[in-house]
Amino acid sequence: MSANHETETKEFDEVLKSTDLLVDESVQIYELESEKGNVIDELYNSLKVITEFLGFSIDLPSKVFNESENTKITLTPSLDILIKKENGKIEQKRLDEFSTKKIAQILKNSIMPIIELCKNEKIVQNQNITFLKAVTGKLDKIQKINSENIKSETSADSKTRGEPNNLSQNNIMAEPRESTKTPEVS
Repeated sequence: MSANHETETKEFDEVLKSTDLLVDESVQIYELESEKGNVIDELYNSLKVITEFLGFSIDLPSKVFNESENTKITLTPSLDILIKKENGKIEQKRLDEFSTKKIAQILKNSIMPIIELCKNEKIVQNQNITFLKAVTGKLDKIQKINSENIKSETSADSKTRGEPNNLSQNNIMAEPRESTKTPEVS
């Protein structure tokens, strides 16, 4: 009986060791899943700052989602995925609701189109700035000519009348007018 008891004790010890190993492995997987969730959240939030600022929507290939070719799939600036099916029904999911593999496929199919849209937007912005600078330069010329004319007219007027050049001094030096009101009789 003692040999049988020793065998049972060894089996129990092995089961306990295996259970400890199972718990350790499970905890590590749980921690990795938690870390993966945090990294996906960081990726989502960082990318959302960029896409919302840019305001671009990107059409994605239907094959990424195993949908028919007539399905329209759009990645919005808020990182929602809109799936408009042939029958008109629309599904909406956030980017961070997909698996890591699906997120990688979405990013693979959206980053280059976003870069192209950025390049085009940069060209438009540079053209706008060039135009605004040209218009501002022309308006500055008019403003300079106008201010030079006002200065020369003021200077010429004050020299011919022998008055000070400063208009505010003219107002200070003017004598007060007498009142034209008739006094009230009580």
